[in-house]
Amino acid sequence: MKTISPYFAVIVMILSSISISHAEGRLTNGFEFLNTDYNARTSAMGRSFLTIRNDISGMFINPAGMAYTENEQYAFNYTNYLLDVNAGFAGYAHILPRFGVLSAGLIYMDYGSFQKTDENAVETGRTFSAGDIAISLGLSNHLGQGFSYGLNLKYVHSKIEQYSAGAIALDFSLLYEASFQKDLFFVATVQNLGTNFSYYGDVKEPMPLNIGLGLSKKLAHLPLELAFSFNDLNASTDSFGERFKNFSIGGEFRISKMLRLRLGYNNALKDNLKTTNDVKFAGVSLGFGMLWRTFRFDYAYSDFGMLGATHRFGFMGYIP
Repeated sequence: MKTISPYFAVIVMILSSISISHAEGRLTNGFEFLNTDYNARTSAMGRSFLTIRNDISGMFINPAGMAYTENEQYAFNYTNYLLDVNAGFAGYAHILPRFGVLSAGLIYMDYGSFQKTDENAVETGRTFSAGDIAISLGLSNHLGQGFSYGLNLKYVHSKIEQYSAGAIALDFSLLYEASFQKDLFFVATVQNLGTNFSYYGDVKEPMPLNIGLGLSKKLAHLPLELAFSFNDLNASTDSFGERFKNFSIGGEFRISKMLRLRLGYNNALKDNLKTTNDVKFAGVSLGFGMLWRTFRFDYAYSDFGMLGATHRFGFMGYIP
């Protein structure tokens, strides 16, 4: 087993300080699709499951969790988003002896077709489309003493009609499996740390940086794993304490060897939807997972109040 290098600790501190300073005072971000959860398993838990492990579908959420991979695996996820927007994820993980786990993934968001109009808002009879895509390559491994790390390098591309923008971004996470308590995990994540290299004309927008902290615990006498997370801790708020309103809580209940039930609540989503008239169940999500042999099928439902709901479907397989 390796031990944690002091150089590694310095890198973590540098990344964290860059992330926080980079996010101060931000008003709007580009490439916001990067902050969408495409994973049916984690979205069913309100995106509280930042400590997700051994699941290629979670490579964009917690790349360090891929260090627990024991077999090659692949996954496909489809999201029926709001306003008929479609999105998805595809990923593959391969074990590299001595180096760790190599992960490759792709996420996309398709906004559909739109009618072109002239300066008087009269339709011209022509249409245009819009879409986003990100391609990622990641590496993860155990560090020893209960720590694991994960890194993703992403190429990001966005297009509206004939206009486009591009960026390079980095995801980083550090996962700790507690030695003092069985099945207790802590994680720190930095997502979308990067910069544009091409823009929509002269418009330069910052990346949608997201710093998160999470923990999860499998209960000793109940087949339930509880998860809690703080998301978007770098968001601009009137006071530092308000950042901690961006929390999520959820759980995954193991009903049987084949069936998992999931439930979650995202407080930030509920707050963002307070301007609508119906927020009774906004921020609430639920779903299930069905396992058969080396395959797993996932489904998640998330409530967005009057805006509607999203449905996510996932398929994952292990290669023995």
